[in-house]
Amino acid sequence: MIPVLLKLSNFTSYGENPPELDFTKFKLAAISGLNGAGKSSLLDAVTWCIWGTSRAGDSSDSLIHAGAESMQVEFSFELDSHVYTIKRKRVKKSGGSTALEFWSGSNNLTEGTIKTTQEKITDSLHLTFETFSNSSYLRQGHADEFTTKGPTDRKRILADILGLSHYDKLEEKAKEKAKNAGTKLQLLEYQLIELEAELSQKDLSKEKKAAAEKKINEVEIKINILEKELKVLQEKKAVLFASNEQQTKTRQTLRELQQELEETLTQGKNRAEKIKQLKAQLVELPEIDEKLKALKPLEKEKEDFSTLRQKKLELENKLTTIKSSMALKNQQKESLEKKILEIKSHIESLDNNQAKCPTCGQVINADQKQKVKQEYIEEGKKIKTEIIKINTADEDSEIKKLETEITPIKLDSSRYQEILQKIQELSLLREKRERHIANQATLESEEKVVQELRSLFANKKSQVEKLDLEVKQLPDLEKTLLESEREVLQKESDLNILRSEEKDARNLLGAASELISRVAQLEKVAKQKSEEKISLQKDKEMFEELSIAFGKKGIQAMIIEAAIPEIEEESNKLLGRLSEGRMKITLETQKETKTKMSDGEKGIVETLDIIISDEMGERPYEMYSGGEAFRVNFAIRLAISKLLTHRAGAKLQFLVIDEGFGSQDAPGRARLVEAIDAIKDDFEKIIIITHIEELKEEFPVRIEVSKNNVGSTFEVVGA
Repeated sequence: MIPVLLKLSNFTSYGENPPELDFTKFKLAAISGLNGAGKSSLLDAVTWCIWGTSRAGDSSDSLIHAGAESMQVEFSFELDSHVYTIKRKRVKKSGGSTALEFWSGSNNLTEGTIKTTQEKITDSLHLTFETFSNSSYLRQGHADEFTTKGPTDRKRILADILGLSHYDKLEEKAKEKAKNAGTKLQLLEYQLIELEAELSQKDLSKEKKAAAEKKINEVEIKINILEKELKVLQEKKAVLFASNEQQTKTRQTLRELQQELEETLTQGKNRAEKIKQLKAQLVELPEIDEKLKALKPLEKEKEDFSTLRQKKLELENKLTTIKSSMALKNQQKESLEKKILEIKSHIESLDNNQAKCPTCGQVINADQKQKVKQEYIEEGKKIKTEIIKINTADEDSEIKKLETEITPIKLDSSRYQEILQKIQELSLLREKRERHIANQATLESEEKVVQELRSLFANKKSQVEKLDLEVKQLPDLEKTLLESEREVLQKESDLNILRSEEKDARNLLGAASELISRVAQLEKVAKQKSEEKISLQKDKEMFEELSIAFGKKGIQAMIIEAAIPEIEEESNKLLGRLSEGRMKITLETQKETKTKMSDGEKGIVETLDIIISDEMGERPYEMYSGGEAFRVNFAIRLAISKLLTHRAGAKLQFLVIDEGFGSQDAPGRARLVEAIDAIKDDFEKIIIITHIEELKEEFPVRIEVSKNNVGSTFEVVGA
């Protein structure tokens, strides 16, 4: 991967419209600026655009510029003579969303989802973020991570850099599969034990089958005998039960007849008493009939009084109506006569010289007086005509006629009240007579019923006497029936016991027969299980061997062992340039133990020691100056980077070195610059990130980063 162009907007400290970084204008450049100005953010923009992650991890929202709602990075790079472009955008709004595009020139390579598009980008580069950050990107503070650790940690770090964690996962999978195979094998062994136990019962099952068949034959004979005996006893019991039931019904019939006889006798006595009472009441019936003869004349007199009273009431109402009409006419006539007098008064007032208009109240002249006077005279004529029309002669005549008709009508109220009282008394007496008539009919009915009850009583008495004699002669079957029931129950109990024995024997026969019939099938299953056990044992052993092979002491150790010579050779090439051939490193993966083994020989242990030598001989890493130690770190780290990209299937074409020169003196920094210049042909692009002012002048092209109140920006100098 060779970077071509970087565009960013609102990324970390960079605002909305920072400059574009054109990588085609330089091969080797230094990114310089004060701490916190935004130097490393340019490389974070590259890694976030390609893989969606950076030094801050996978949290994209924390990378958005303060106060902004979204950010965007566009990165173009060359790969195998083709230019590719990646565009990644992040928006905070509505819970956050990400957009990712992948282009090759004008061809859109974007997939349907961000995940599949990301996989396509990673596959095209042959680089993951981890591989890039451990090879192409020598990050600030990580240069001595490998050399300052102990031998065990060095192996672990080297394994991480080489991506050997994949083998750890394979080891875990192999262990899991071995464990699963062991679990299945244990279960299979339990199943085989059960099968062997079941197959060992084959001969015993045959013996059980024969014994069960014999037992069934014996029990069946006994059951047949008992069933016949039980049938006889049940028939005997049924006859006794039927006879006993008949006796019970006969006794019940006798009790019912005796009760009916008592009821008939009681009913007869009650009705006789009622007849006696009815006869006593009917004695006064002739006297009541005599008194009721006066009722009809009284009712006629009442009716005549009501008719006369109604006629008088109607005449009085008519008289009242006529008088009211006549009074109304008189009132109208008086009102009109009053108006005539008022008109005369107005006419007389007009003769006065100061006469005024009756309407407006103003004084009027002679002509006006004459006009008003004439109007009053006309109005008086109209009123007199109305008075003449009011005639009460007809009303007077009608009133006299009605009064003549009303006067002769005389009503005696006291006599009327006396009639009403006598009619009420005779009405009560008539109701009493009606009750007596009803009682007379009841008396006749009761006397007839009494005759019938006497006949019924005589008949039932004869039946009771006959049935009572029959009941006294019946035998006592209760004891005999009870004994018969006990015998039946005993036989049924004995029969149930035999049937239970037969059922148990048949169950044993069925189980034994089933087991015998299953023997061939079980033997076949046992054979299959045995073969499966052998296969599982082989799988378990194989996965156990694989877990060892994938472990730290297996393939991983072999890969590290094979990589050491390559790392050592590449490190010494670069270290020779950096130290003018004075320094050399040796990587040892094994050493003798301090203690001897049981056979007297010293043992060999796995290690990863770094032996450094110069013209003064071998010295520990800690005894070298900071500048010398950095040269060693730089040489080893760059060698590992080349190895890692080579193993990932990619070529290390882009190298980023973030700081690390502060420990060097002026000659040391000069040699580092010379060494970088010497290896620049090994890379298409090299970027050095530093804040040391005197060092940046050593590079022909500089990307000078600064920061103001708007955000970070940069300027490419010397390109």
